[in-house]
Amino acid sequence: MEYSQYKSELIANETQLVVLDQDGSFIGSCDTLEKLSGFEGLIFKESQFLNSKREQILALQQGEIINYFRVSDSFFKGALISDYRIEKVLVEGQLQLHWLIYDRTQMYEKMTERELDEKGVMKQNSDLRQLVRVLEKEKDTNQTVNSRLHHEIKMPISGLKFLSKSSSEHLDPETKKRHQLSMGVITGYLEYAVNQLVATEFKETNIPFKIDQIIAAVEDTFLGESDAHLVFEKEFESSIVIGNKHKFYIGIVRLLSIINDGQPDGRVRVTFAYDEPARSIRLTFKSNHLPDALQRIVRKYIGINGAFDLKIEGGVLVMICPIEEIKMLEPIPTKKKSNAEVKQISRAQFPYLYQITNQDDEMVRDIIEGVLDVVPFELEKMMKQYQARDYDALARTSHKVKPNFENLEQKQFISKIFEIEAAAINKDVDFLQAHLEPFVTEASAKIEELKRIYT
Repeated sequence: MEYSQYKSELIANETQLVVLDQDGSFIGSCDTLEKLSGFEGLIFKESQFLNSKREQILALQQGEIINYFRVSDSFFKGALISDYRIEKVLVEGQLQLHWLIYDRTQMYEKMTERELDEKGVMKQNSDLRQLVRVLEKEKDTNQTVNSRLHHEIKMPISGLKFLSKSSSEHLDPETKKRHQLSMGVITGYLEYAVNQLVATEFKETNIPFKIDQIIAAVEDTFLGESDAHLVFEKEFESSIVIGNKHKFYIGIVRLLSIINDGQPDGRVRVTFAYDEPARSIRLTFKSNHLPDALQRIVRKYIGINGAFDLKIEGGVLVMICPIEEIKMLEPIPTKKKSNAEVKQISRAQFPYLYQITNQDDEMVRDIIEGVLDVVPFELEKMMKQYQARDYDALARTSHKVKPNFENLEQKQFISKIFEIEAAAINKDVDFLQAHLEPFVTEASAKIEELKRIYT
């Protein structure tokens, strides 16, 4: 196949030209990209990405060009990240679609490495992307699971990519801190979701969390979506709650995704309220596309076991999160320490944190307080995972908790946590039996000591 006008483009085996008829059926290809799967027939059946853009592509007029950037498409054999350029041209009296595929994998991977400079995030994100590709290609996956893949995996990953890019740019400390908290919620959910993806219902957990963090994570998940016009409102002050924070987060994300459905004129207003008599979190969704969305919601949302209660009231959709899922806790009054009683934090004690926060004292203290709050839960979780003989989960938790000890400059624990992670991966029961409980006991005591000093 020769198309001389593209000769300068098809160099170094990094670009491929695919020729389709005006309906998207395959005509020919220059076959320069090794990672490209061979195919015949209609490209919209082969490429999930292009199928999602089908109407836009088929509406092209002669001479018009459309570009898509940073595309990860199941159409390819390998983990290719590419840019697409599609042009409608007239060739020998016949309209054709000329689809140029540019292999940008190395460029985007380098960009992502810079964007995700924080320790551990790059590997975790890479592993999750690979797992998503494996799950998408699994032919025998349950149909119910297939119907929820977009909302439960792709949407959070899209939000995580946007947040990682935003957090690497010059943001004010408050915005950067908020984005980092949202990344933590979304990353934690993705790890949880991958483990439970083949199940048809969520396992219950009982984890304390702040409602504001979930609201922020939901909002930030959609910040990078140009088609999502969402407004979030809150009618109550943040409180510590107990429940399945992953279920609560994805319940909202899934519902918003289904309502909006990528429609450029779609607008959704979400209001969070606390129904004290019913002891429930009550969310209302107002959308100009709500009538059209109801059938999609019935088909995709309510069919999943474990979904929250949904109902229509006065033209708005209401989601009820009752006491079984979320419990409001009464605040326990505590005597706040005076400034004289709390030890000052200095660059000499926490050099790494001062370096990554650009010498911001307040942000360093916030990070330290957050780490001291979360590490006891992680240590307790490690013991429970060991007792349940869930060595894969123990390895993941060990990997996740390592940066916390680095942030606290507790180097005496870092080598041991590496050994515990390796033992969990290798299922070295003898090592774990001998070393895990003493490590958790010693580390927990140190965390309590640091709490008394710095909080």
